[in-house]
Amino acid sequence: MKIAYVLSQNKGGLPHYAAELANAVSHHADVTVFKPAETTADDIFSDDVETVDAFGTMNISIPDMYTLNFDIANNVRGLFSYRNLKRIQEFDPDVIHDPTDFFPQVKFFTKVHNLDDNYPFVVTYHEVPPPVTSLSNPLGAAEELLNVAIPDARLDQIIVHSDQQQTAFTRRLRRLSGIDVIPHGVYEFFTKHDYQQHPEEPHTLVFFGNIFPGKGLDVLAEAIEIVSQEIPGVTLLIAGDGRLSAKTKRIIEEQSEHFEVHNYFIPNETVGEFFSRAAFVVLPYRETNGDGTKGHSGALSTAHAFGKPVVATSIGDFPAQVGETGSGLVVPPDDPESLADAIIELLEDDERRVEMAANSTHQAERLSWKNIAKRHIEVYERAIDEFHTTRTVGQ
Repeated sequence: MKIAYVLSQNKGGLPHYAAELANAVSHHADVTVFKPAETTADDIFSDDVETVDAFGTMNISIPDMYTLNFDIANNVRGLFSYRNLKRIQEFDPDVIHDPTDFFPQVKFFTKVHNLDDNYPFVVTYHEVPPPVTSLSNPLGAAEELLNVAIPDARLDQIIVHSDQQQTAFTRRLRRLSGIDVIPHGVYEFFTKHDYQQHPEEPHTLVFFGNIFPGKGLDVLAEAIEIVSQEIPGVTLLIAGDGRLSAKTKRIIEEQSEHFEVHNYFIPNETVGEFFSRAAFVVLPYRETNGDGTKGHSGALSTAHAFGKPVVATSIGDFPAQVGETGSGLVVPPDDPESLADAIIELLEDDERRVEMAANSTHQAERLSWKNIAKRHIEVYERAIDEFHTTRTVGQ
């Protein structure tokens, strides 16, 4: 089987996801990844994966949009570079898979070059887009407008990460089949870097990943204020790119002894340094869509990879992934008092943290890319069958 992957983002977690998937699937198929010239995953692709630098780079990630840190001319050039999707025809794959959310520029040039009519097409959606996007989320609003303007592509299979996402997609698309649930694989590659491993610091927590309002860092900062009254030695490691809110900055300035801030994109080779220091990981996310369509996270996958317990909110699939697996505690979103109580509970119970760490490691084994790859191969086989059935019927 020949598989063409389309990687449409050059920074953040999506390149990591695409690289891990391509590497794992390359043990079962002939894999080529069509990607931007430079990505944050370029050092991750295995020798078994052929990469084609087909697209220009853009800076329109969520942190870039919230900080207004983007070059309009460069992004326009980057968007139009996706006309190079036509190069997929030279590879002539059995399946095309965009594992990075099917952004508008990919959708547009997929239609221009009739790729969805000529090849089985699969898309992974990491989040289900809300039915109406608030203007307070400029990136989401712009993406929604573009998606409405661009004709829908024919997708033979859709992949999401949770049952809630599957339900939401089924309701919105009125599609009763062809939506598969495959959990987010664990980011194993972070553990394989030759990073400087530190002893675990028993009162240190880590918040990892892109920073924007939906991540709830402001709520976590409030919780740390509360925790510090009971545990004076508590420290929150903040490691990620994006704009800190005025509220978060104020708390950090007033309680500087309880915060260590690394406000930039963390290079792959140093991620392990932060996780090795942490007693556990905190995911204080808030529900932005209101329908359970969030809940998987690269930060959670990384926590499992390092065998770390997790304190997460009850949005999306976190209750199943964290609470029901015994790998951490789950609290209501936007509730700093409950979050503080959970943090104190874990910091004061070494035995429970050890048990949860073991369960987190077990999750890493269950969600290994070896297992995830096999499930993708099954989806690709169904996509091929669907393609030949529907295209034959339509002719």
